[in-house]
Amino acid sequence: MKSIGIVGAGVAGLHLGLRLQAEGVSPTLYAEQEPDALRAGRLPSLVARFAPMRERERALGIRSWDYPDFGMSGIHLYVDGGGPVISWKGSFRQPASGVDMRIYYATLLEVFAARGGEVVFGALQPSDVARLSARHDLMVVSSGRSGLSEMFPRDPARSPYSSPQRWLVGAFYRGVRLPEALRVVYAASPGNGEIFHSPFSTFDERRVSCILIEGTFGGAFEPLRQLSYRDDPAAFESTVASLVRQYAPPIYESIDAREFGVTRPLDIVTGAITPTARRGYVSLGGGKFALALGDAHVSIDPILAQGANNAARQAAHLAELLLGDPRPDEMFCRRAEAVLWESSRAGTEWTNAMLGPPPPHAIELFLAAARNAAIADALSDNFGWPEQNWEAFRSPEGAAAFLARHGMEAERPSPALSA
Repeated sequence: MKSIGIVGAGVAGLHLGLRLQAEGVSPTLYAEQEPDALRAGRLPSLVARFAPMRERERALGIRSWDYPDFGMSGIHLYVDGGGPVISWKGSFRQPASGVDMRIYYATLLEVFAARGGEVVFGALQPSDVARLSARHDLMVVSSGRSGLSEMFPRDPARSPYSSPQRWLVGAFYRGVRLPEALRVVYAASPGNGEIFHSPFSTFDERRVSCILIEGTFGGAFEPLRQLSYRDDPAAFESTVASLVRQYAPPIYESIDAREFGVTRPLDIVTGAITPTARRGYVSLGGGKFALALGDAHVSIDPILAQGANNAARQAAHLAELLLGDPRPDEMFCRRAEAVLWESSRAGTEWTNAMLGPPPPHAIELFLAAARNAAIADALSDNFGWPEQNWEAFRSPEGAAAFLARHGMEAERPSPALSA
């Protein structure tokens, strides 16, 4: 096996490194921060890890968060578009999991090192990737930080947006009961955004409630985007509570207004992602190449929680390719680019479609789920298998076929919901 350098210690880089290591390959992992620094830092992201990703973790020997009594059991969807409210609850066949990603990244990094993996710490720039290629036969860039993703040109045919479609503010909160049956509550206000309530485990295995708000620019959630928790914690928390009360009643029912507040200043994540698909590889000169993986290849808005799950899927596919054909030439890179995009296509295109106003056939699916528990379960469980949900959501014909398989016909949606 040739020498592999992996830049980035997020989900994609860590999963790839651990899988290659398990197969007797010794890649070098270039990580920006050491585990102790990761644990002491700000919350980097909020991730729901669905059943396929969890199975990949178990195959890597990672079982740190296999709690028998704690996870995400399904989805409670609540849509209020000004007309009749749509509300349904669906269950996962196998529970998903939410863990503080500071702990997740640090733990997997320590496991990689404990198993004999070489880790080099420090922030890298694109120019460093070319320099390091002298040490390796192939560079895999799995991080989009510090401009690393800009090494790979944007693919306009697969990138319908040129700017973020949502801004986001997420945090761990006290004074909020964990969601009923540990479901993820997904409250949507068409035209304004989405509010999520999820169960997470954090330091000392504490179990906390996470509230994530994704807002459209200029929509009704906009007052929160103008606030900084650091500058005015009370105004920030009261604005969150007010938005939840007005736009996510099933979540507000869980809030104790006397106790409600952010758990710690570091337990907040903010940002805005431009959904982007990029070319899968670039030449570094001298016959060396860099492959894009995870966020460096495809940046996905968190609205459907596909980003980290896609990164784990891509890492598994790339490991198979490397183990099956370790010649890191341009032909290999071209094949890897095609395979990784196909593994990402459904989750990416489904997410991009749901960032816009829901089309009538999507509303038909939601209405059907409110009347048929089997459909609610299927739509929920398919978050782990996005190709199945995208087949249903991508067209009226796909929605009709999905409903027909469950013995149902489409119901005419309210005009307010599709406005």
